[in-house]
Amino acid sequence: MIWTARRRTSAPGSSTYAGEVPEVLTWLRGHPWQADGLLALLLVAISSGQWQGRYAAGVAAVSVLLAATVVPRRRYPVAAFAVALVIGAIQVAVGVQPAGTTVQSDFGLPLSAILQPTMADAAILVLLYTVAAYRPRRISLIGLAACLAGSAAAIARWAPAHAAHPGGPLFAAAAGLGGAALTAWVLGDSVAYRYRRAYYASLEERAARLEAERDAQARIAQAAERARELQERRARVVDESAARLRRIERDLHDGAQVRLAALAMTLGEIKESLDVAHGVDESARTRMLVAAAHRNAKETLAQLRDLARGIHPPVLDRGLGAALATLAETSMVPVGLEVGIAERPSPAIEAMAYFCAAELLANVAKHSGASRAAVSVRGQDGRIVMTVTDDGSGGARLAHGGGLAGLLERVQTVDGRLGIDSPAGGPTAITIELPGHA
Repeated sequence: MIWTARRRTSAPGSSTYAGEVPEVLTWLRGHPWQADGLLALLLVAISSGQWQGRYAAGVAAVSVLLAATVVPRRRYPVAAFAVALVIGAIQVAVGVQPAGTTVQSDFGLPLSAILQPTMADAAILVLLYTVAAYRPRRISLIGLAACLAGSAAAIARWAPAHAAHPGGPLFAAAAGLGGAALTAWVLGDSVAYRYRRAYYASLEERAARLEAERDAQARIAQAAERARELQERRARVVDESAARLRRIERDLHDGAQVRLAALAMTLGEIKESLDVAHGVDESARTRMLVAAAHRNAKETLAQLRDLARGIHPPVLDRGLGAALATLAETSMVPVGLEVGIAERPSPAIEAMAYFCAAELLANVAKHSGASRAAVSVRGQDGRIVMTVTDDGSGGARLAHGGGLAGLLERVQTVDGRLGIDSPAGGPTAITIELPGHA
């Protein structure tokens, strides 16, 4: 049913608006028990005009009982409809008397007069509408059939049906009662159809939303798998690079350095033999050449040792703590060291942490003017957190092409982080966070 209202012209200050009717409907929908109670009072009111005669109180009681069945109709539609249908069947069986006879009860009350149908019987149509709207169609069809059967029985027992020419009244009664029952059922079923259509539409929308969520989750899972693969590949590349550097360092240490050391020793022996075997004047040129070759061999050997140490310090083979301890001992600034790592990180991470500490301590010695520095390394949630502090002048910052910028680029290759806390006047704290494994 569609409710409309037009704005009425009223004097200033009037409170009559076009939106009053929709507001009333909104209130009725929000207060179902109160609305059904008002409906029951309405049925009682429209049937009160039939409470006449000697037994008006009995008729009123039956009417009130019938009207009361609509109050719980939304919560218990089938039960309320069954109660109203039983009362209506008793009215048809007892109250509708073809010959106008009176059936007496044990208490001497005329039941046919008390159980006469009234306008309160419209509660049966209201409940049929409710059953059709709120219950499956097979149940509402049973209710419709019961109403039509009751209507047929009432018409059959109706006094005009036994008159000489009952055609007109019978047709009017059948059209009225049957049409009212059919109308109530059709209205309720149409409401149920709209509810079902809205429900199915919501199911389709939910299914589409779930499908979209599944697609999104699948894409997220694929992206996560791709990210995991990339991380694994990067870790392999970093570890392989560190392994290659260690192999180069070992090759330099075990190959070129050994040969150069042997060459330097041989040249030294030759130089000593020349000094013993010949006079100074006769062997001066030879000794000078041998001495130059000896000096160059030793300088080349020192450079190779520095290069090998820069590629992979051998002390790292004993762990990060031992390597940092050696680094602290060789620093030009006194360094305090604190290492607390429960699980040893991968070789690539150890090497990166070592070189970061070496560069930071070199910066402390060159630029900070500090009298003391400290290196702290600890494990935190599977990551390595290293903090280098000094009591210098502060003012350290990231600058394009600077040492800290290079450190940042280095740690970012393994998803590391670099934090700088260096106010003017010091102290300075540089924090580097690295994963336990690349």
